[in-house]
Amino acid sequence: MKLNVKAVDLEFEENERKLFADGKEIPFSVRKVSEMKDVLFNKDFINTKNKNDILYRMYRAAGVEKNATVFSAHNIRYDVTVIENYDLGGEFTKTLGHYHPIVDNGLAYPELYEVLSGEAVYLLQKKNDNGSFDLELVHAKAGDKVIMPPNYGHFSINVGKGLLIEANLVNSTFNSDYKSVQAMGGGALFMLKNGNIVVNKNYKETTLKHSDAEKLPFLDYSKSIYDEYIAHPEHFIFLNKPEFLLWKHDSWDIKSQAF
Repeated sequence: MKLNVKAVDLEFEENERKLFADGKEIPFSVRKVSEMKDVLFNKDFINTKNKNDILYRMYRAAGVEKNATVFSAHNIRYDVTVIENYDLGGEFTKTLGHYHPIVDNGLAYPELYEVLSGEAVYLLQKKNDNGSFDLELVHAKAGDKVIMPPNYGHFSINVGKGLLIEANLVNSTFNSDYKSVQAMGGGALFMLKNGNIVVNKNYKETTLKHSDAEKLPFLDYSKSIYDEYIAHPEHFIFLNKPEFLLWKHDSWDIKSQAF
């Protein structure tokens, strides 16, 4: 399967779950069922037969070698994640979920996702000063781009009928915080395959919003985020400087600045 990227030839071999950039295989790491034990709705799901099943594969810095200069110049990384269509004890397959560290002015690093193939729901959650949480479920399909805003934990959920293949652009200098999610027993919501959405009892007060992926006015939707970044890195200044990210007219936008 050729992925919709022009600046580098990215091809995913579905049978063996291998990703190639210009014919060169990209190394990957995996997340197994056993590693999700703290964040599942069904705490009794894991057993000796399924504990080593692979839920998703993470291909870090995928295909950046060809355009290494423009990526390294701004400390940006491009990743591809492939999420299985798996029954996770009644849940849709999801990622472990994480938060990003604060970079400046009380704002954490944001992240930009793109659905390359399949169908996703992104769970975004932000803790308020009073201990309550603002939640959003964003539905996205192939070609959609979704910003993970500053200070929001986020999770990718495969709600489609096959694989979910997604890409992301993110600052490359920090380590994500997974422990905060694990300490709460997972995200604030569990999306079940029977259609139910269950609130995690460890989150005492939540406000939920449903939305579809909005068009981001500063991006060219005829291009992948990889290609757009290579052509216009100035459009992605917010990945390093979240204060340049603006919410206006029901969509995210950026201030007109350059690196």
